[in-house]
Amino acid sequence: MVALTNAIGALDLAKDLVPVEVAKGVLSTLSSILTVVKNTMQNKDDFAEIVSRCNNIAESIKGSTQGKIESEIDPIVTQALSELQSFIDDIEKTVKAKEHSAISNRVFSASMDREIIAKWKEQLDYFLRMCDHKLIVDTRTEIGDIARALKRGAEVQFESNCEPPPPKPSMFFGRDGLVRDAVESLNDKHVVLFGPGGIGKSSIAKAILNEDTIVARFNDRRFFVRFDDINASQVTHSTFIGRIAGALGLRSNLVSSIKTSLGTCEAFLVLDNAETFQDAASDADASRIAETIDELGSLPSVTMMLTTRNRRVPTNLRCATIDVPALEASAARQAFTEIYPVNGSQAIVDKLLSALDFHALSINLLAHVARESQLTLEELMKSWERHQTQLLHLGEGKLRSVSVTIELSLTSSSITKLGNDARHVMQVAAFLPQGINENALEDLFPAITNIRSIVDALCRLSLMYRKVGAYTMLSPIRLHISGTHPGSDISAVDLTHVKKHYYTQLADITYEGDGGAWIGTEDANLERLIAHDLSRITCEDMAVVCRACYRFIYQLRLHKPRPIALRSVILGLPDRNRPTKLPSFLKAVRRPRPGRAPSYGKANCVFVLGVLADDLANVTEAIDLYATAKQLFFLDQDHDLAASCLQRIASQYIYLGKVADAERTLQEALTMRRKYRVLSPSDEADINLHLGNAMMRRGRLQEARVLLASTQEYFERSGDHTTYLSWAMSSQGVIELSSGNCLAARHHFNAALSLHTRMNDDVGQSQSLVALSTVEAIEGNVAEAHKLLQEAFMLATGGKGTYQACAAMWYRAALASDEGDINLARDLLRRVHAELATYGGQSDIAVPIATYFSARNELFAQDYQTARELFSSAVEYCEEQSAMWFQARSTRALGEIYLLENDIAGAEVWFSKTVTLCDNMGIHPDFLYINAGHCKLRESHGGWNLFLEGRLRSSRPRSVTVDVIPS
Repeated sequence: MVALTNAIGALDLAKDLVPVEVAKGVLSTLSSILTVVKNTMQNKDDFAEIVSRCNNIAESIKGSTQGKIESEIDPIVTQALSELQSFIDDIEKTVKAKEHSAISNRVFSASMDREIIAKWKEQLDYFLRMCDHKLIVDTRTEIGDIARALKRGAEVQFESNCEPPPPKPSMFFGRDGLVRDAVESLNDKHVVLFGPGGIGKSSIAKAILNEDTIVARFNDRRFFVRFDDINASQVTHSTFIGRIAGALGLRSNLVSSIKTSLGTCEAFLVLDNAETFQDAASDADASRIAETIDELGSLPSVTMMLTTRNRRVPTNLRCATIDVPALEASAARQAFTEIYPVNGSQAIVDKLLSALDFHALSINLLAHVARESQLTLEELMKSWERHQTQLLHLGEGKLRSVSVTIELSLTSSSITKLGNDARHVMQVAAFLPQGINENALEDLFPAITNIRSIVDALCRLSLMYRKVGAYTMLSPIRLHISGTHPGSDISAVDLTHVKKHYYTQLADITYEGDGGAWIGTEDANLERLIAHDLSRITCEDMAVVCRACYRFIYQLRLHKPRPIALRSVILGLPDRNRPTKLPSFLKAVRRPRPGRAPSYGKANCVFVLGVLADDLANVTEAIDLYATAKQLFFLDQDHDLAASCLQRIASQYIYLGKVADAERTLQEALTMRRKYRVLSPSDEADINLHLGNAMMRRGRLQEARVLLASTQEYFERSGDHTTYLSWAMSSQGVIELSSGNCLAARHHFNAALSLHTRMNDDVGQSQSLVALSTVEAIEGNVAEAHKLLQEAFMLATGGKGTYQACAAMWYRAALASDEGDINLARDLLRRVHAELATYGGQSDIAVPIATYFSARNELFAQDYQTARELFSSAVEYCEEQSAMWFQARSTRALGEIYLLENDIAGAEVWFSKTVTLCDNMGIHPDFLYINAGHCKLRESHGGWNLFLEGRLRSSRPRSVTVDVIPS
């Protein structure tokens, strides 16, 4: 009901603001539809997505038409609005007919069929996509000074850790015409290159990337994203986004972060081997991936190219499709003779190349075979003819010529004398995405005495190649070896020694600091092996594989935190009790330990996957995984770990601002621990610490003060839990600061600083210095506050605390804004956004916060239009991550802007939304800025307080009782 009321108000407000009659008509009809739903329909919740679409349409229409006269509106916008009007007129007739039927039958409500509502939603989505960025799609991707620079047409400069584009292939023949056609098409549309595997699509894409006009147009904004080293069965929406983020130099796994990066200026994005993600195992993931491609391709700054084996094209983008044919005979001859100079009949060469269908990769491989084996053309022709029958039996497979050529390579004299060992080495290399570590050859193949000779021979024939300390192979060869020839089913490959090597290595990592270099170079291999084993797990093997999975994820989060594609296989494990013993299907992996051997099962793997998501600031995913782990631990009757999951969920709720949910979850954890007698003093202290923080954020300051003081006393007595002790100290400092007692606050913050200093914890010291800077700023010591924040920045940078370093910088910017030094604030915030563009981990949650500070600075500079756009962007980011603290603060700020522009009705809409957000968080609106540091607005921005006091038009007085009302 609240959502409907707010949406109707927003539509009516937008209708008053837009000058174009057709736009007014659309907004009026949408408002009429939602009014009928609000007054008549029983199943209001089923209209939630329709309400969301209406809000998007209202905002987009305002953005496209506000402040313009009829003649200035883009004709595409007018046409789209007309079509949209026709469609929603039909919706209005349908809902009003339902309303009339209900009144005629003397009932007070009606219901609308969900299938009809779903069709309406799909049709509205169609209009949203159809209109592209000109009308409906929200393209607010600028942040801070980037937004202003783009509006001035200035060039934006920023540093990035993005991957450099690959160079043009050194041997590139017969494709100049295709390159020209593609470059020309890229002037006004996206391009899709079609063709079978090994035909040369990737080489053409790399050549296009390095064309002079493309380099001049996009400069270092050329990105090449590979998908040839992952199986379609492993692809999820998260892994797809992760690949793109990695190419952009981001570790943030959010669509919004990628859109922000790509939206800053023109970018050329190549998605290579697109069939991998187009054939994702999950229909839901495939659908989300397709939607994301549409979103990225709809950005006006993005030009996209896909290379793919299948003929699917993005459904909602303007794409030129280019078929990549086989090489022309002359180009094929040039490619062959470049590798193997011909001394003999040119007719034999032409016959051979024709038999290969002029297939680029096959030609390359065959030329290497001829050169390596020192065959004459006649000998090469006879060898090829012996494999003609095999070619015919392979049928129409996508790699048929490659298969023949690879098999011919495998039967060359330098390979056949090595026996079946060469094929086995290739099977293992095809299984491991990062290839075979050259230092582990003897461990992985202990029975092959001449393993290095075999690898050298395979490299000479280009069946494998060496890359940064590992031996790997090209994707078409990998595909052939792992799935297109007899006996190549990867499940039939003997992986015994592979498992022994990797699982023993994992078991030998005993300290957190160990294994970092190894994990960094072998993480994809481990992930593939564990995914393979988890998908084929037996009851006997479960403890060993789950133990390896747990240790791998734990080490990954320590040394190379990134999203992984193990969630589906882990959740697919049977929900049963953990094994009572550790079996020995891999005897060398067992490590005898005194007492009962540790037991690992599905619950442990889900739990550590949640911890990884937690570390990556994927908060909603972490909550979901912790909740699943809690149920699994409960099934295992491990009530201690089940309660721990609840405590971690509560911590995430506090982080997001869902304070009431946090208190409820903590009480549930406490009840569970008491019921099952797993409440240790440290567990109780942990729960009380979180409860104290939740209470403090709800304004229950005295209760929180008592609880946190007793918690601190416990941690001081126990002598451990250093992180918890410093948190208890700092939280008490926040309480005292909120109560106006700067002296007591300084005492608590200094105590936490001393603790971190004794522990040589640079990032912890940085956090304490930021807190102390708040005290100095309140007492008017602005220069000292700046000094403390600069010291905090330096400590966090040295201690690899990038998030904390950014926090110190945006608080310095806030101080500069408070003092009226807008340009200094802009410079500092520009550095923050540049840093966040390349930093993963908590950058996802930091982006909306940094955007809030940029918006706040522009508000103080009285650039209300830019401030409005940036606060709106912050709201969008926060909604995506359920980050309610800064969503509510940004929403309140939007209300202040409307009031400054003398739009009281608009201000009331935004202030009402803020109250709703506070209610959802479980806090009183008066405590919206508790624990807010330097982020409050000025006293002159008094609309919020006037609204709460009932002194704005049509607002109602609120009666409140609080411990302390912050300024």
